[in-house]
Amino acid sequence: DSVRSAKLQPLPEQFTRRSLLSIGVASTTLTTLLSPLVANADFAPGGTLLDREVSIFYGNPEASPSRARDNSNVLFVQDNFYKFGAAAQWIPAGSTEFPKTMPFVLSQQRYDALKKYGSRVKSSMEIIEKIGNVESLSDVPERTDPMYQLRALGLLANSFLASENTGTTNELMLARWYVNEIYLRIGDYRDALSRGDTNEAKSCYTYLIKAMNSYLSLLNRSITSKVGDQFSYIV
Repeated sequence: DSVRSAKLQPLPEQFTRRSLLSIGVASTTLTTLLSPLVANADFAPGGTLLDREVSIFYGNPEASPSRARDNSNVLFVQDNFYKFGAAAQWIPAGSTEFPKTMPFVLSQQRYDALKKYGSRVKSSMEIIEKIGNVESLSDVPERTDPMYQLRALGLLANSFLASENTGTTNELMLARWYVNEIYLRIGDYRDALSRGDTNEAKSCYTYLIKAMNSYLSLLNRSITSKVGDQFSYIV
């Protein structure tokens, strides 16, 4: 009898027909609103939930096609693609329109970094400019060759675009993306040369230069007269 009486108890006031209907409508509305997000949602390599699919070409169709979707085959894993699941736009040589702002870093820190790594960045520019005038694969070092000084590019960016106060900034991740593109495009350039595909090799080298000049344009914005002389560009 106690079981039967328990079953026959009326619904509590909060579960009236009207309230149940409201719950049903709210649930349907919420599902409708979330459905597009759920359908297109994806995670960037760094774990950021996005309302679109992650793509190595999103934002820049000229990004290297050889980048791994998990960002595992680059020099600096925590870059723009790692956080945002997207490529970055190129920065025309000398342009200050993108990004809109730059992080504040003490001029002394930037001065010391430029003094330490500036010559190595220039060496990197020289070797990258040199490989654009060759036709043989044997004249283009592997992308892992230290003569490219790509890690020095990353270290300079660390000191220019981040500090103990700022932590890892979006601008630093942007600079790393450009360095990673340089790294990947050297590999793409070599692959095209190995296949004898001259047109593809030229395209790869063009994008390689765009990545380098984008990196230089970004860092030049942090090189004031108190810091030193700005870098030139590869034309």
